[in-house]
Amino acid sequence: MAEDFVIAIEGLAATRSLESLPKNMLLAAQRAVNRTADRASTASRRGVREQINFGAQYLTGTDSTGKQRLGVSKRANAGSLEAIITGRQRPTSLARFVTGNPQPGKAGVNVSVAPGFARFMRRAFLLRLPAGRTDLETKSNLGLAICLKPNEVIHNKRVMLRLRGNLYLLYGPSVDQVFASVREDVAPDAEQFLGGEFVRLMGLDL
Repeated sequence: MAEDFVIAIEGLAATRSLESLPKNMLLAAQRAVNRTADRASTASRRGVREQINFGAQYLTGTDSTGKQRLGVSKRANAGSLEAIITGRQRPTSLARFVTGNPQPGKAGVNVSVAPGFARFMRRAFLLRLPAGRTDLETKSNLGLAICLKPNEVIHNKRVMLRLRGNLYLLYGPSVDQVFASVREDVAPDAEQFLGGEFVRLMGLDL
């Protein structure tokens, strides 16, 4: 199950309602939370790319539903001093990590999921998927497929999705899966920056 990364100034609204907070304090808190969210979102994307070969534009871009793959999904406002960073949960087709320019239907592709590492998959091939497929993060609507032999079993079934018969799509980690480990590394800096930014903004004439 996905877990969002929540950024908030804890305790600020615990002693009084947001409506009763001084305007300058409320505005400073709102801006501090949102700036921290933007900073943490950028750091998270950088951390994800250090582990998995997601392109920078891929992570900042949107999927077929119009939602950003890794970014701020909720910003703080006057009614809620909370921002949320969310990673997309959809499985990512291994076709996204294919290197070179192999032709669809031709077996034998090089796949590089982790930076600096490549694997040749002799029996895998690119397959053009039906338009409008939204349950898998693909590349140019291509999937990486493999035909299993009779009675052949792939033990790690979490990395495959059956299309029909003995034809399976292969996929790698979702953005959210990688983000789950990265956000623990981002949290300390976000916490420190949030406190410092709030104090800094409170010293300005807002």
